[in-house]
Amino acid sequence: MALPLAEAFTARSLGVMWDNYKKTLGTAPYLGRQKFGTRKQDSLDLRFIKGKNGLPVSLKASNFDAQAELRDVGGFSDIQNKMPFYRESYMVTEEEEQEYDNYRSAENSTLANQVLREISKKPMMLIEGARVVPERQIWQLLAPTDGVPRVKINIGDKPFYIDYLADSEKEEHKANHYKTFTGTSAWDKSATATPLDDLITARRDFAKATGYSLTRFTMNTETWEMVLKAEDTKKQVLGITAYNGGIRLQQGQVTEYLRGYGIEIEVYDKLYVDESGQTQYFVPTGIVSAQSAGVFLGDYTFGKTPEERSGSITDGNLSLVETGVSVYTYATNHPINTHCIVSMIGLPTFEGMDSVMVLKVKED
Repeated sequence: MALPLAEAFTARSLGVMWDNYKKTLGTAPYLGRQKFGTRKQDSLDLRFIKGKNGLPVSLKASNFDAQAELRDVGGFSDIQNKMPFYRESYMVTEEEEQEYDNYRSAENSTLANQVLREISKKPMMLIEGARVVPERQIWQLLAPTDGVPRVKINIGDKPFYIDYLADSEKEEHKANHYKTFTGTSAWDKSATATPLDDLITARRDFAKATGYSLTRFTMNTETWEMVLKAEDTKKQVLGITAYNGGIRLQQGQVTEYLRGYGIEIEVYDKLYVDESGQTQYFVPTGIVSAQSAGVFLGDYTFGKTPEERSGSITDGNLSLVETGVSVYTYATNHPINTHCIVSMIGLPTFEGMDSVMVLKVKED
């Protein structure tokens, strides 16, 4: 006979189920999470030090036997934020519990296991939703549409912003780390746009200004297709003779061409559904995020949720998945329901923000 629901539907069993369920999804890991490290802490406060580590400043000449001039090392920012809290729940209805119990008592208890799997899929969806949060936050820092790295959260219908720059720093940051292409230069103007030259020039100018060498250029398929459709791209890659001969351009030819200039293209098309029910790219259309190789970008930091503080792994009503996502189960006496809560507290640090550049290649 199958176990009673109170014993079968626990946070511990859901945690084990999640590990197995994740393997069946067959989806590629989130790209943004691969670019950031992971850490866990108890505090809600996120604090990190960002230094400007671009071009080295030449050592000054000095006289012998003279006091060494003290260098002003400056250029450090102490960034502090409160990490946001995310939480949703799922309730097993009395009708679902009754259906499970009916099959549990029947001779063919495998039907009870099928009902249990269906009931448990809904908490799996909540965990999948929790995994979206870090990825969404990371790309809000790496690919902001307005060039200002900050994390937007919505509580109810009201938006809140977690800033990574002081108001006085935002315009300077945009001047050095954000470039827009408008009019005939916009990439959706295939007859006049020059996207290959734009990427190569942006990389060269950024290295000259900051000392960072942009290597990985991330965009979604819609943006990448603008590169491929540009008439100038076809001419540059194929050559004028092949272009006039109507030879079809292949994606691999363009990526190989750019690789010769030290540029690696990352086409990233993962989607999520936002609070309003709209499907969104993590990397918006018309935005290119360029990151420098070998630079530490930051850590995704998980905090300790209320459920983690009060739940019990021993009793089976608490499970931690994905490093910092809490799965918590409990029952109510009236009405008689079983509940599952999935919660997380988290925010990325962004020590490497000075090594990132954003290109806005299409007008709104």
